[in-house]
Amino acid sequence: MTTWNNTAPAVGNQIAADIPDITENFAHLKSGFVRIFQDTWSDSDLTDDKIDTTVGFNDGTYNVEFPTNGIAAHSVIMLGNSSTIVWMYLNTAPPGWKVLTTGKDTVLAVVADSGDYAVTGGSADTASTWTIDGFAHVHTMGTHVHQWYNFVSGATADQSYNSGGSAINIAIVTESGGALRAETGSAPGPDQDYYTTAVDPGDTASGGTGNDGTYRPKASVGKLFQLDTA
Repeated sequence: MTTWNNTAPAVGNQIAADIPDITENFAHLKSGFVRIFQDTWSDSDLTDDKIDTTVGFNDGTYNVEFPTNGIAAHSVIMLGNSSTIVWMYLNTAPPGWKVLTTGKDTVLAVVADSGDYAVTGGSADTASTWTIDGFAHVHTMGTHVHQWYNFVSGATADQSYNSGGSAINIAIVTESGGALRAETGSAPGPDQDYYTTAVDPGDTASGGTGNDGTYRPKASVGKLFQLDTA
């Protein structure tokens, strides 16, 4: 194993005495380069030398390694700044990142040409809310009638309706105009339809669920992270 000679060569030494130390220092440098580069060291050709990904770099705390899976012939190292913010399927910030303090409890959206998401990219949509509206409401029914007798002009039988709403023929006694003969004061009069008494069923009650903001789809939850350049 070679070592680095800090005190040799030295001024005043004879060249013959310093040559071994110079040689050993060069060998020490060569040993370091051989460790950093992938290829076997060549004293004449360095064109194929590359940084050894198993060695890489170290900032004193972390080893810096290059990606090796699913990349093309040349990998591109993506860089950014304090404005670089991404969503990750994580809870704790990885090295070099920090949790963004804004953007909590929101969904991810792509900028739109119109509507709630027509905002500048990198900003929050403050117009929207998690509160779900429109469930608590009433239906106004209104007063209405139901027909029970159908006068059929010129027919031998008029019609009424069964409980299923289908028209059924009823026997009639014809006089002039083919109308049903009135037997008593309460019997149907001639040449007209008849209906039940007008009934107002009232409005439906106000109710329903969904306006408490609890209706949300299942999700894979992560956080927004920002490059930590501070």
